[in-house]
Amino acid sequence: MMAHHPKIFRALLIPCAAMLAMTAGCSKSTPTGVRPSLQASGAALAEGDYPRALALLAPALQEQPNDPEALNLKGAILTKTKDFAQAETCYRAALMTSPGFFPARYNIGALLALRGQWEAATSYFRALLAERPGNELVEYKLLLLLLAHGKETSQDALFTSQTPSNTPAWYYAAAARAYARGDRKTAKSYIEVAKNLFGEKTSIFQEELEESGLMNSKK
Repeated sequence: MMAHHPKIFRALLIPCAAMLAMTAGCSKSTPTGVRPSLQASGAALAEGDYPRALALLAPALQEQPNDPEALNLKGAILTKTKDFAQAETCYRAALMTSPGFFPARYNIGALLALRGQWEAATSYFRALLAERPGNELVEYKLLLLLLAHGKETSQDALFTSQTPSNTPAWYYAAAARAYARGDRKTAKSYIEVAKNLFGEKTSIFQEELEESGLMNSKK
């Protein structure tokens, strides 16, 4: 699940974040001819060139207007431009074609957080985690939402193991908790270890952390 791909997932990957590194890349159903457009557009998105990303994506959408990867990528670009309404339309269109398409499912919940709908976002990710128990990206997003609003309790039991997992999530969860208590030095040390171990696979976790506001905590 941890294959690297240009930032197509969100804004995961993804989020926004956008969720790249957590996406599994182009789905098997995505036509071969569409993939270069997705890759080029995803690279432009990662560089922050959103008009170019949309322009590069246009041929893929013309050829396959219902392709979930292409629709999700367009949603990720629009999320970055803060056109949340149209971004949600794209994510929901992706789910119409592929109801179980995880990147779009995740991104719809991420939009709730970006819109400041904290309670709705928390409920959304609780429900998504119930559907996908053990999904560390969903667990991490839920943890960030709870920490950012001082709502984490022992009952949540998120990343309670003392043993690191095989994704960046455990390290970033520890960093998020350190930021929440104002311990920036410890937080940065966890992030440094994660980046040394996982490289670009940390991108969505870093992006989600930055969007959470926890890095500015001064407790």
